Amino acid sequence: MGRFRMVVMDLDSTLLDWNGDEATIGEEAKEVLTEVVERQIITVIATGRSVRTSQLELETQSWSWGRPVPHFLIAFEKYCYRVQDGKNIEDGRLKEWNDERRREGRSVIQEIILPNWSRWLQALEERGLTPKHWSLDTGAGWLTLSYPDSESAKVATDFLEILAAPFPQIKPNRNNQITGLIPKMGSKGVSLKFLADHLGIACDQIVTIGDGMNDWDMLDGRFGFFPVAVANAEEAIKRAVLQAGGLVTEQPASLGVSEAIKRLILDHTRGD
Repeated sequence: MGRFRMVVMDLDSTLLDWNGDEATIGEEAKEVLTEVVERQIITVIATGRSVRTSQLELETQSWSWGRPVPHFLIAFEKYCYRVQDGKNIEDGRLKEWNDERRREGRSVIQEIILPNWSRWLQALEERGLTPKHWSLDTGAGWLTLSYPDSESAKVATDFLEILAAPFPQIKPNRNNQITGLIPKMGSKGVSLKFLADHLGIACDQIVTIGDGMNDWDMLDGRFGFFPVAVANAEEAIKRAVLQAGGLVTEQPASLGVSEAIKRLILDHTRGD
C-alpha cells in the first residue's frame, strides 16, 4: 500500500480539457483513474459546478457517473455527496454538513449581500470595475461577477477583499474571469478537510490537483494535502504549490492529472 488513499481533482481545465467550447477527458486519464480505483484509492471531484452539470459533463464523455469515478463529489465548492450506483447521496454527517452550508449561504445573502450590494456595485463602477454580468445564487450563497478577462477580475477581486473586510462570514473567490463573494466556510479546501475527517483519512494521504484560484486553499498547503498544479494552472497557483512542497506537472489538464497520478501513486504501488 502506497502513501496516498485519496485523489481529489478540480473539473474544468484540470480533469476536463477545454478547446474552445468543447471539453474532453483524455483516454489516458480515464485509464489511469480506473487503475487508481482498482487499487482502492478514493476519487473525489471538487468543483464550482452544480451536481447536475458535473454529472452531465462526465456522462457526455461516455463515462458513467460513479462507475468508476468519482466516489465523492464536492459541488458548488462545498456540498459533499457520496456517489453510489450513479446516484448522489447526502446522508448522516454529509447531510448535516450540507444543511449547515445551505443555512450559511442563505444568511450571507439575506444579511450581508442584499443590504450592501447596491452600494458595492456603485463603488465598483466608480473604480471602472463594472462587471459584464452579475448574479446572486441563493442556493450557494454566492455573489458572482463576470469580467471580460482574468486581469480585470483580479483587480476586482482585490477590491472585493476590501469591501468584504468588515464581514468575517464572507471572502472573495475568483476563477479566471469570474469573481465574487462566497461564505467563508464554502471553499474546496475547507469542505475537503471536513470530508477527510469524516472518512478518517489523514490530510497527508490526500493528493489534490487543480489549476485555478478557486482551488487555492486545497493547494496552498494549509491543510496538509499534497498539492499538484497542472501545467496550465495560473502562475500564482504554481508558486503556491511549489512553496508547499508539491508538484507542478509538465503536461496540462487531464494529461497532467495522469502524469501526477502515475508519478505519485501508480509507480509506487504497481507490483504490490
